[in-house]
Amino acid sequence: MPMNAFGLAPLLLVFPLIGVLFNGLVGRRFIVANRNTGEKWSGWFASVMALSAFMVSVLLFLSLRSHEYHAEVVHLFDWLAIPSAGFRVPWAFQIDTLSVTMMLVVTGVGSLIHIYAIGYMHGDPNFSRFFAYLNLFLFFMLILVSGNNYLMLFVGWEGVGLCSFLLIGFWFDKVNEKGEPMNANAARKAFVANRVGDFAMILAMALTFWSFGSLEFEPVFSHALEMFESGEMVHFGLFSASLGSVLTAVTTLFLIGATGKSAQIPLYVWLPDAMAGPTPVSALIHAATMVTSGIYLIVRSNVLFEIVRASGATIFGIVSSPDLVAYIGAATALLAGLIAFTQFDIKKVLAYSTVSQLGFMIAAAGMGAYVAAMFHLITHAFFKALLFLGSGSVIHGMEHGHHHIHAHNHGKEVHGTPQGDTHHEEDNFDPQDMRTMGGLRYRMKTTFIVYMIGALALAGIVPLAGFWSKDEILAHGSEHNLIVYILLTIAAVCTAFYMGRQLKMVFFGEPRHEAAAHAEESPAVMTVPLMILATLAVLGGGLNLPFLSQGIAETYHEHPGGVFLGLEGWLEHSIAAFELTEEGVVHLPETPKVFSPGVAGISTILAVGALVLAFYVVYANKPKTAEEPDPLQSTPIWWFSVLPLNTLYMNYIVPGFNRLAQWLADKVDWAFWHDFFHDRIIRDTFVGFAHFAANILDLKGVDGMVNGAGSLAKRLANWIRQTQTGYARNYALSIFLGTVVLLAYFIFMAN
Repeated sequence: MPMNAFGLAPLLLVFPLIGVLFNGLVGRRFIVANRNTGEKWSGWFASVMALSAFMVSVLLFLSLRSHEYHAEVVHLFDWLAIPSAGFRVPWAFQIDTLSVTMMLVVTGVGSLIHIYAIGYMHGDPNFSRFFAYLNLFLFFMLILVSGNNYLMLFVGWEGVGLCSFLLIGFWFDKVNEKGEPMNANAARKAFVANRVGDFAMILAMALTFWSFGSLEFEPVFSHALEMFESGEMVHFGLFSASLGSVLTAVTTLFLIGATGKSAQIPLYVWLPDAMAGPTPVSALIHAATMVTSGIYLIVRSNVLFEIVRASGATIFGIVSSPDLVAYIGAATALLAGLIAFTQFDIKKVLAYSTVSQLGFMIAAAGMGAYVAAMFHLITHAFFKALLFLGSGSVIHGMEHGHHHIHAHNHGKEVHGTPQGDTHHEEDNFDPQDMRTMGGLRYRMKTTFIVYMIGALALAGIVPLAGFWSKDEILAHGSEHNLIVYILLTIAAVCTAFYMGRQLKMVFFGEPRHEAAAHAEESPAVMTVPLMILATLAVLGGGLNLPFLSQGIAETYHEHPGGVFLGLEGWLEHSIAAFELTEEGVVHLPETPKVFSPGVAGISTILAVGALVLAFYVVYANKPKTAEEPDPLQSTPIWWFSVLPLNTLYMNYIVPGFNRLAQWLADKVDWAFWHDFFHDRIIRDTFVGFAHFAANILDLKGVDGMVNGAGSLAKRLANWIRQTQTGYARNYALSIFLGTVVLLAYFIFMAN
């Protein structure tokens, strides 16, 4: 008997909401009564709610398989309905292979991060509030990926933006050395930058409803296909536009929305600053889930993008919107990869790496490699969550080492600095600065092993998960868009280099600070989730490996030659562009179904070469102290030393590269995008409009009209009141004069 658990879909939202209510209403009381017991109740209750949502996702996965992958819509109620305008938006769940994939990633990785956070946030005064926010994030993220219409998706879209603001600014009272509230500022920056993308989403939804009369996915896509096949125009009052032009505008607006949520050029500026939040936040929201919302939006809207590709419509006659998506993603991947070279904060390196890897996914979706984009989204969730949580373990260990110094090193010297009542070096200690680390593989062996797995997976080393998903994107690019392929290949080399640099600076060599020498391994509640994620980072590539079994291919889906791709066979039931391509309606660029030795060989050689270059050449024996300058700025590559090119290398190539990387980091990224674009263009424009609305429109406009109407009425009343004397003779005179006026009117006007 086929399994049918579709009716359980609402529980996806019920369980996280129960967690929010528990921690929001009574969680703090448990902690106040007894912190150790209270933290267990608060943290584990939230984690159990997340795990319960994961179990519902698993049941939905099994139900889809037993129903031959047929999508189901679970309707709860009509949310918005205006019959006279033909406007109807239901609150309904779209249960198909794409949405269930996202549910499994969000709840599965999210549950591990919840458990990890129990150990990481131990002792925090707002422990229960943190877990209430985490459950609230899951609630909104599941709305985003489960809704069957764009408006419900937008509710989740806005909700995760709110949770991002709350969680980035969780430690809102923390200030930097200048006294600036860095966490609060980072939260505001994320909120404002995302509003730009959200405005584009609102415009896209309005244009979609005007064109197709619905916001539900299936009616929109089917109506768009009917109009495309019939050549019908979209009418806007007195003028009309072709469907290709209208969908170009819609998909371009979707791209702008995605650049906000998925941190692409030009709206990526908020993500590096978001690292100010607690590390579990960085892993959950800014690596594995929320930032993938833009990729999900584009993949879900694949029919609209492929109609644009098939119609040949372009933006100002230059580039089509799908190609623009691909170029934006590739450019972001390369730019963020270059900026990561100059970072010393362990989480900032991973932040720019996340921006870069999101660029890979966006580029893949833009090229029509929707399965490859989702494949990399899944594997990236595994190894990047692992890396962020691993960095949190490193920070946790460094902080313990720092506390050890204060407890045991009074009056002694650490690297020549007297330790006593004045701790100048210790007061400025940053547990996230990689220059103060080194040698942690001896102090934190478990963290080192799992972190190494995550770093190599990110670098694309075979046979780890990142190799297979990244190779699929590169293979698609090599066949369909050479420019994107070249940009992504260079970005992949950058990824391998900066991860080799990070591994060397954090775990190898000698400790460059006493805190690193006394670092401690994290507790099991933190390391066990790391081990599970490390296992997924090793095995995750098997999700879409080509299998040559004809039996499997016939059972699920058969490609030429009997090749079966697991993830593609699963997702093609939700990505309508596959079926439409078979029918000849659109022409989806085909991703290679078999392993590409050429592309894989080039990417592997370059990745290994970059790792070796970083590990054994540039950072071979340096830096030895925290104060020593970064070797990237001075160490020559050995083979240049034996060639006449050494002078050219030392005088031009090294300084040129350093200036480029520093210019990209300081000028392009920080001075232009962060300070100018965000502070001057976005913030100042917003603040200026707010002042104008408050002081001009509201105070002088609205208040002026209301007050003016009152003054006018008062003056008119005073004038009329003067005619009311109370004397009968005055009223008789008024009647007489009125009679004279009427007689004069009839006598003269009648003639």
